[in-house]
Amino acid sequence: MSLLPDHKSRNLARAQLKPKQRLAAGFTLVELVAVLAVIGVLTTFATWRLGNFDFWRQETFIRKFSETIIFLHHQAIFDQMYYALEIDLSKQSKPTYKVGVFNPDPPSALAPGATASVAGGNLSTALAFFLSPSVGTAQAFTPSPTFPSLAEAVEFPKGVTVEDIRTMNGKHRAVDGGKVYVMFSPRGFSEFAVFHLRLNQEAPVTILVNPFTGTTEILREYKDYKWSYGKKGKDS
Repeated sequence: MSLLPDHKSRNLARAQLKPKQRLAAGFTLVELVAVLAVIGVLTTFATWRLGNFDFWRQETFIRKFSETIIFLHHQAIFDQMYYALEIDLSKQSKPTYKVGVFNPDPPSALAPGATASVAGGNLSTALAFFLSPSVGTAQAFTPSPTFPSLAEAVEFPKGVTVEDIRTMNGKHRAVDGGKVYVMFSPRGFSEFAVFHLRLNQEAPVTILVNPFTGTTEILREYKDYKWSYGKKGKDS
């Protein structure tokens, strides 16, 4: 009986292997290094993408915050209640916001002279309520009966800070702390408000609230406005 040379024996044995076995047997060190190199490149790319996670989280928060304002404008009309957005600046590094309702005094209880004149007529009692700090100050800030979960405080994400908030009653700086309320009337009027935020202490963001439509405008700059009895104008 003749014996095949060693190298022919090995080739014959290899030919008899199943496809998967042949693949394993033919996986060389060079191929292994190539696969590891590809994995390394993909890992580096994934790490770089995750580095932008904070950016997208901040952008998502800004959109959500803006949409919450629009939602409250319409929900106040639907529920016929005074909704309020409370921004708590007590912890400047970690501001929060939540939603509740106020039960303001009836129109007959408004202080004399609380209404103001604009465009040849009188403002609604809703606007008077916004402009008169003495109105409703003793009223409780309670959860919404329709959406009680909105009463849970939402923390601003890492990197998003409040610089200041302007309402009809003036500008409230974050460094002064305290709580700021933006009101939404069941009569279809939202309180004029301007939110000045900072992303990572650098990129400015301005959110402007239109009191008549409840819509918001997001500006990628620090742009200030002031309320002058129905007249919107840029602060000098």
